[in-house]
Amino acid sequence: MFRLRPRAPSRGRARHLIASSALAGLAIGGLLAPPLARAQEPALEDVTMELVDQPIFHDDEDSLDIEVRITNNSDQTLPGFILNVGRASRLTSRSDLQTSFVSPPGFALTQTAPRIVSRSLDPGESRTVRFNDPVTDLLFPGTDDDGIYPATVNLVNSDGDTILDTLTTHLIFYQDELETRLNLVATVPLDELPARGPDGDFVVDVPGTQPLEAALQSRGWLGKTVRELNRPTADLRLGVAPTPRLVEEIADMSDGYRRGDEQFSDSSPQAELAGDFIGQLSQLLNRDGVQPLLVPYANPDLPSLAASAVDDHVGTQITLGETILSDVLDVEPGRAWIYPPGGRTNSESLELMQLSSNAGAKTFFSGSSLVEEANPLLAGCPIEGLSATCPVSVSTQAGETLGYQADPGLQDRLGALVRDDDDRLNLQRFFAETAMIREEQPGRTDRIVHTTLPSLWHPSPGMIRTLYRGLASAPWIKTVTPEEGLELEIDRTDRRIADNAATVPNGLAPFDYAAIERTESIIESFNSVGPPAPMYQRLLRNYLVAESRNWWVDDALAAQGLAYAGASAEEARAEMDKVSIEVSERITLTSRAEDIPVRVLNDAGYPVRVRFQLDSPRLRFEEEQVRTFETGRTPLTIPVRTDTSGFFPVTMSLVTPDGSEVIAESQPTVRSTEFNNVALTITLGAFFFLIAFYLLRWYRRRNPPPAQEPA
Repeated sequence: MFRLRPRAPSRGRARHLIASSALAGLAIGGLLAPPLARAQEPALEDVTMELVDQPIFHDDEDSLDIEVRITNNSDQTLPGFILNVGRASRLTSRSDLQTSFVSPPGFALTQTAPRIVSRSLDPGESRTVRFNDPVTDLLFPGTDDDGIYPATVNLVNSDGDTILDTLTTHLIFYQDELETRLNLVATVPLDELPARGPDGDFVVDVPGTQPLEAALQSRGWLGKTVRELNRPTADLRLGVAPTPRLVEEIADMSDGYRRGDEQFSDSSPQAELAGDFIGQLSQLLNRDGVQPLLVPYANPDLPSLAASAVDDHVGTQITLGETILSDVLDVEPGRAWIYPPGGRTNSESLELMQLSSNAGAKTFFSGSSLVEEANPLLAGCPIEGLSATCPVSVSTQAGETLGYQADPGLQDRLGALVRDDDDRLNLQRFFAETAMIREEQPGRTDRIVHTTLPSLWHPSPGMIRTLYRGLASAPWIKTVTPEEGLELEIDRTDRRIADNAATVPNGLAPFDYAAIERTESIIESFNSVGPPAPMYQRLLRNYLVAESRNWWVDDALAAQGLAYAGASAEEARAEMDKVSIEVSERITLTSRAEDIPVRVLNDAGYPVRVRFQLDSPRLRFEEEQVRTFETGRTPLTIPVRTDTSGFFPVTMSLVTPDGSEVIAESQPTVRSTEFNNVALTITLGAFFFLIAFYLLRWYRRRNPPPAQEPA
């Protein structure tokens, strides 16, 4: 919406021209409102006007049907107002169109009759006004050509001497059916912030409500989108990219789920609503004219992930995403077409997809994913120009990838749907830009453009209806699926993939993939213990969720996303802490080889697999193989050998089978008496030997042998 402020010097001339033209038109029409009593009126910036609705396009038999809302944001009453619509000359270039988005064009005296509203508008009050005038009051068949015309709506005070606000929209005028249309590949991501917490329970953001539940309602953005695209009369061909994590969460809801202190069974209305959505989404993705696109499981940023220490997660995210779509939706998207979140990829991530996952032979590129041409006029195709109107081919060391580059102008128009509040005005500008691309070279059939809807845009039901029915019925557009677009006889242009994709412009600190790497190590060690498969799968998917680029909005959300990894590591450690060693504080060994009695306590509620380790400088121990311990206490004897006597410490540990994590530990004191007894025996033996020796000697002296007689 364009706002004219009296205090903005840079807009003073534009304001004067528009006011002069508008007032001249009112005077010529002879319909200027009768003067009202002078009263204190609101400041100009406190009265605003926004576009509520208008047809996507007009022919010569239509009414304007432009509806605007006037809002008095001040604390003063607005004593009536005057409205009229005037249109400027037909736009002939895309640059002129884009200029009209930021600078209100001056218009000719071709205007509607003034709409005089004499009722006052109280502070904080809003009122809508619709222009039902015939379109021929502004556009004249036979005189005005088909094309795009800026139309400016003026809000004038009741005295008719001051413009309070203006907005410029665009009339797209086509009188006859067009012989050639612009091929358009539109991709629709279905994505949302994760709603299931790290512990498996669904998070309550607002007391008594759950955003995902609201989105699934018939007028919620998810429910309405799928129902609109499933209409039997929808002549619309496009690509749909559901985030597998979102699909998984909705499927979990359909089986019954817990939210805060509430437990919903699988027969609850909330669970049935989720089940209905899964059925409708499956129907949509299996419908003719809809091409399902594979999104990595948790919508990660592929260039950042590929550059991290957990680069193998690129393949993990793709494989898991494919599994969920197949299991839950009965859809086989295949790996040929990959929808990279945000259209962001680079040479490293593309090669990882191709080499490790046999994926990404066809994909979509944002402008930052491809190397900029030195000459901007060479950025378009198939001939020189600024519009990206052909498929692209990219070569890496792993092979060739085909796909589409999103048109920057169209993406900027769609991005405004998320950035600004004027959804209907920005949507009309999007359609005007598609029409202008077609008008650049109206007779050519070998042109195709690609655009992607914003992933976290939550439009109203009316906007969803206007968008998709507009794409299906616009006379200058022919929608095709991504695969159908490559099959058209349109030359491809060779582009170079960027080595380093541009940084996501969110101002956040670099994402902490090292924390995810540490979490992965702990969870994989925990998995070797043998936890229930659902528990391990949930923990594994939690740290993949932490990699989602959906968190990259602000610092608070980034911390919330990273908490999925931290909470998973803590849960894995807490489960392992349920296994402990019970052993006496003092152990006495009375022989060279002996068994030490211990007990293993397992409170985990499921069998665990662990390895026993003993560490001591004076005990020898043959390490046992991995053993499985059932729930409860299990006695265990540990055979040891010692070569010395005395008191010495011993560390007894239970570790994960892979040896990475210590599960439990105890440090008893060992006393060995075996070699004290041996020394005593030797000493006593020597003593008795000496006694026997001296007794024998004494006896021989007292009883000498008799002397022998001489021969």
